[in-house]
Amino acid sequence: MIRFGFAGIPLSCKGRTYKDGLIYTKNLGLNAIEVELIKGESTVSEEEAETLKKLSEAFDIEMHVHAPYYTNLAGDEFNVQLSREKVITAGKLAALMGAKTVVIHPAMYNDLSKEEVMTRVVRQTRDLRNLFKKRGNQTKIGIETTGKQSLFGSIEEVVEVCKRVNDTVPVLDFGHMHARSNGKLNAKETIRCIFDKTADLSIPLYLIHLSGTFYENGNEYYHTPLKRSDLEIEAILELLLENELNATLISESPLLEHDAIWVQVIFDQLLKKGNQKYF
Repeated sequence: MIRFGFAGIPLSCKGRTYKDGLIYTKNLGLNAIEVELIKGESTVSEEEAETLKKLSEAFDIEMHVHAPYYTNLAGDEFNVQLSREKVITAGKLAALMGAKTVVIHPAMYNDLSKEEVMTRVVRQTRDLRNLFKKRGNQTKIGIETTGKQSLFGSIEEVVEVCKRVNDTVPVLDFGHMHARSNGKLNAKETIRCIFDKTADLSIPLYLIHLSGTFYENGNEYYHTPLKRSDLEIEAILELLLENELNATLISESPLLEHDAIWVQVIFDQLLKKGNQKYF
């Protein structure tokens, strides 16, 4: 099954709580949402999280959570502990919401070698995974691909972490990967390579972020609407269909729900064109 949604509260929603956002999402005909715990005003209480779980189940809206930015599981002791607390708190709220994934940005290289950062990220991610399990938290830790050369999170690195740490999943941010590759994801064959790299993980559900990006020299600077992007959106959808993959596509574009609906329309057109059943 393919689901479509967005990150945060819909721009056109008059109410500015996630409860309002869920109701509005249902009315839009979308069926996924990623709760953003990235800013102070986006904090969700435990009581609110439990309400969101009930609503999402009633509306058949799939939930995911994005942990706060500026996590660094490869930093010094203080920053690692601070980052762990962010992931643990986000994971607790994700469990109360019934979210499938808590998404994290794993680390920065700083002055460390890539090998050392990998070792530290794997160690901390495994420890967090074990802590989740000990507390009965079934939420998967999602390792997101990143869009800057200074950040740990190439597709190869993310896949390697997921191979080394069971019960973690890659979060494929195509806008980030497109920027990091300096615009190479503008053709179906280069996008196919992304799915080839993840094939050995046997992922039951792909969590995919979509947005345009302004980039230079392999570095993302900011998100743009999908229609202004040279990222090949249609090819991503075609490959999901051809490989019969289950996926949830989250719009992180500045247009949020508008671009989520636009992607859904493209997908529906592909289904009709290929006379394929919605799986």
